[in-house]
Amino acid sequence: MISPLFLPVKAGTEVHVYNLSRELVKLSVDVEVHTTRDTYEDRGVLKPFEVIDGIRVVRHGRTWRYRKGPDLLHFHNLGRKLSAWNLYTFYFTILGSKFYDVPLVMTPHDIFIVDRGAVINTLQRLMGRSVDVIIAVSEWEKEEMVRLGYQATKISVIPNGVEDKAYELPVNPGTHDYLFYLARISPEKGQLFAVECLQKLDIDLVLAGQIRDQDYFQRLMRRVKELGLDHRVKYLGQVTDEQKYALIDGSLAVILTSDVEAEPIVVKEAMVRGIPVIVGDKAKVLPTLVENEVNGFVVHDCDELRSAVEHLKDPSTRRQISENNKEISKEWRWSKVAFRVLELYKSLF
Repeated sequence: MISPLFLPVKAGTEVHVYNLSRELVKLSVDVEVHTTRDTYEDRGVLKPFEVIDGIRVVRHGRTWRYRKGPDLLHFHNLGRKLSAWNLYTFYFTILGSKFYDVPLVMTPHDIFIVDRGAVINTLQRLMGRSVDVIIAVSEWEKEEMVRLGYQATKISVIPNGVEDKAYELPVNPGTHDYLFYLARISPEKGQLFAVECLQKLDIDLVLAGQIRDQDYFQRLMRRVKELGLDHRVKYLGQVTDEQKYALIDGSLAVILTSDVEAEPIVVKEAMVRGIPVIVGDKAKVLPTLVENEVNGFVVHDCDELRSAVEHLKDPSTRRQISENNKEISKEWRWSKVAFRVLELYKSLF
């Protein structure tokens, strides 16, 4: 596994790589994760090597280097635009790999459908042509990649899984008097929209997630103060899995109004727990996961968000959505996703 960041960083890609790797280890696959020693905030601070749940984790200074040995390379996401990590990854997949007989798999985690400028976009398309398989985490992501020129026959759709804890931890009954927004603190995640709307809503907002963009976080907190919402908005930082599920369980709904997503795991985690979800319509994949009044609400503006909140205060509406979400989410366990990925790996030999 090749991923720019890994645990203890716990955003969508890192959680995906961890859970997939852990389940593959259970299937007797020898998994080694190559990553950097970085977190969102600091560079070079993590230990060079450790074993996490049977996964060997090798951390590099600025970039990975190919060494003979692995039977297959599975790339996840890309780093900052012209980072050493990206430049070497582009070099190896586009040119260097031609000298080695090793299958290449890429899970972009939406990076192939985001406009990153002409140079990076071109390199990404060349990378897409060079790898053997691209894994899209949703049909929508596949359609977008095909629209942008990626080869449809190379793309397999295997959705994000949901960890066993989401299914097995006891439900924590709560007050349901807040919306829970779990995402890294970064402009594309759209927390500012929820803050702006809160002045029209009779409900609190709880934010959690690692800070990726300090300037955006400061702007977010300034806006909270300007609107006089200090007592109604809480930022908890990074939370443990147990805290995360307790916060999901206790919320009126999990909210996510990102600008772009491939298939957000937190939305699926909420659905497993039987909690309604409120999503924005900017990230085009979100309306494919959420249907109004079936498993949550899709909102375009603050008025629609206010309406969704009012609907969810009705116990019968919440009860029906909860039942729907639990039924929809039965097939999302990571063990089943890992089995599908392993079958894909085998097809390349």
